[in-house]
Amino acid sequence: MARRKPYEKIDINVEPFLSIMAIVLKLISLILVVIVMRIAVNPKGKRIIAFAGLYSGHNNVTNPKVPSYIDCQQDKLVLYPGEVKVAWEDLQQSGNPVEKLLDKVQAHKDDEYVVVMVRPRSVKLYRTVRNLIGKRPIEVGYDAIDADFKVDWNEAEKGLAISTD
Repeated sequence: MARRKPYEKIDINVEPFLSIMAIVLKLISLILVVIVMRIAVNPKGKRIIAFAGLYSGHNNVTNPKVPSYIDCQQDKLVLYPGEVKVAWEDLQQSGNPVEKLLDKVQAHKDDEYVVVMVRPRSVKLYRTVRNLIGKRPIEVGYDAIDADFKVDWNEAEKGLAISTD
């Protein structure tokens, strides 16, 4: 008759694994605390909206919201539609074209929204525009573009399938 082999006891040390798991759990906790603190400090922070949410009916695209664009360049702002140029000095005056545009969008916030295009070296103007927008309950999107990007509003109107008449 064959004899059974005696089983040897295998020592498994799980301390290194547990140490790594403890570190991972601490990092996850730290990340969650940072996220919660950012929300707690600024509960009315900007919300990011999806393009699908800009339309009154997701499948019915017959009534889209109409965008207004603010192009932040190095030395000026350009407002679309209309291609209105606003210099830094003009932006400091009350009742400037940017405030008028934002007032118009706020008055028609169910039908309009703003997209801010940010170019390199336009931080000063961009921050001023963000402060003006932050005072209003309007939907806004931000887009970083190249310094040499050319805006063709007529072509954009065709792509948006809107009429500004």
